[in-house]
Amino acid sequence: MNSKKANWAFLITIAVYLGTIVFVALFFPALAESLVLNNLICETVLLLPILIFILVSKEEIGNFFPFHKMKFTTILMIVLFTFLNVPFLTLLNLFSQLWVDNEVALAMENLLITEMPFGLVFLSMAVIAPVFEEVICRGAYYRAYRRSSGAFKAMLVSSLLFALFHMNINQASYAFAMGIMAVLLVEATGSLWSSVLYHGFINGSNVILMYTVMKNNPNLYSEQAELLTTDMMLYMIGAYLFIVAVTLPLAWAVLVWISKNEKREEALSGVWRNRKEKKDKIITVPLVLGLILCAAGISGIFYQLVLNFL
Repeated sequence: MNSKKANWAFLITIAVYLGTIVFVALFFPALAESLVLNNLICETVLLLPILIFILVSKEEIGNFFPFHKMKFTTILMIVLFTFLNVPFLTLLNLFSQLWVDNEVALAMENLLITEMPFGLVFLSMAVIAPVFEEVICRGAYYRAYRRSSGAFKAMLVSSLLFALFHMNINQASYAFAMGIMAVLLVEATGSLWSSVLYHGFINGSNVILMYTVMKNNPNLYSEQAELLTTDMMLYMIGAYLFIVAVTLPLAWAVLVWISKNEKREEALSGVWRNRKEKKDKIITVPLVLGLILCAAGISGIFYQLVLNFL
């Protein structure tokens, strides 16, 4: 399967995804309020179209989902790599909050107010979401685009899709960076398990941190957001810039160590070295239409049109 088929799968996925969200919200509101079930439905909708395209193309599934073993030392270094990534992702999160709300914090407030059990939240965000989304983005889409355009362009486009799948500007701002880091990990290890662990560690730590901080006061984020001025936000961004100046180079050093540990230095360096490699076109009409649908979903235009029609 190449980029053309992947782009058609993306367009179909976004159309079905948006339709499913509206359908569930209108006709099954109780289901929409169930984090685990709603998340499972959304993740399944994202996976099925691209999986069907792979099967119809009579492709070997293992070519798209390389769940290979990794050395134990590599797994330990992935934990360190994730830890060193957090300040950079936090910086992007803070920067986006100059214009939009922290969507994860708001969602966590709602979950705590409804007394959603910690175990279910952790299962949904730290296990289900990372497995499904890595299979979809770093597995199916990245591998399809990589065939057509090389690793560098495939990394950028698959990371963009990963960001847009979140359907809000706040999460998209740091999800794009997460996507790039996850691709580099997969190239450094040769295994999709590396990006699943990376994604799971980030989501899991966020769930634990927010539950711990907000347990006694579920409205903590909303209350603090009202007191947080633009000047205070800029000060925090400036502080994180200094931290990221140290942690990001260290994260790269860890990534290079991982590639050497797994004997994949050439694969990792090749992402940049072969960035000008030209194969098939990766930007096609279905991809552009899918991006327009995503923009409509993020801006709320799609939902408003549906409500007006109903």
